[in-house]
Amino acid sequence: MNRRKSINTALVSLVVFLLIEGLSAFLISRNGAMQQYKLMTGIRNIQTLIWDGTKDIRYFFSLKQTNESLEQENIRLVQELEKYKIFTSRYISDSLIQAYNPEFEYIPATVVKNNTNRRHNYIVLDKGSDDGIKTDMGVITPSGVVGYIQSVGRKHSLVVSLLDVDNTITAILKKSGTFGTINWDGKNPSEVTLSEIPIHTSFAIGDTVTTSGFSAIYPKGIDLGTIKSSKSAGGTSFDLTISLFEDFSTLHHVYIVDNPNNIEFKNLINKGDSLQ
Repeated sequence: MNRRKSINTALVSLVVFLLIEGLSAFLISRNGAMQQYKLMTGIRNIQTLIWDGTKDIRYFFSLKQTNESLEQENIRLVQELEKYKIFTSRYISDSLIQAYNPEFEYIPATVVKNNTNRRHNYIVLDKGSDDGIKTDMGVITPSGVVGYIQSVGRKHSLVVSLLDVDNTITAILKKSGTFGTINWDGKNPSEVTLSEIPIHTSFAIGDTVTTSGFSAIYPKGIDLGTIKSSKSAGGTSFDLTISLFEDFSTLHHVYIVDNPNNIEFKNLINKGDSLQ
């Protein structure tokens, strides 16, 4: 009897032991899954943080490459436009068209320093003599004239801004072809004055003003701005206030204009002046 009772007790103990072991294994298995889930969730969160951080870095470098590609594409389009202007000109002979060579070359540059609150404003660019930059090259954007190169270092160049009271350029009224002189009065950086417009000239507020092409520095036909107002100058001419298309306060990317014929053009002008 005692032996049978001992056997029953042993069997009950075994069953209880097996139940406890099974329950423990279940609990351990469940707890391990939760721990694994939490661990994987933590890892994924860390991976997400790392990805988001490196994504901005990758975007920054890809953006720089994209900007460079866009600059090169803009240059190509400008060159094509110049070519189109020559091809469609009724004054250009067939032989000259066949021997076509772009008059201007364009070098992209980035503004390093710029100011607009002085009477003699200047701009520093990140291109210099190592990049083929020389003095008296023009600087433009698709929105207008920026200025001209005054001095050049190996890696940088100094630009006399259009917003310099001593800097003048020749411009024309797009509709009539009448030309005058553009100059900044040292006040509003978004406006310049187009002077010496004959009193008989027909124009309207909002008409566009463009570069004349009378110098070898700037290409012809770059839109500069529109007529904002006018006033009589001595009864013989008008002074027109021009609202510039280019916002000098946000100037960043520009094009340096190289005209291989610039020296020849200057020599001819000097000879012409000597005849006066």
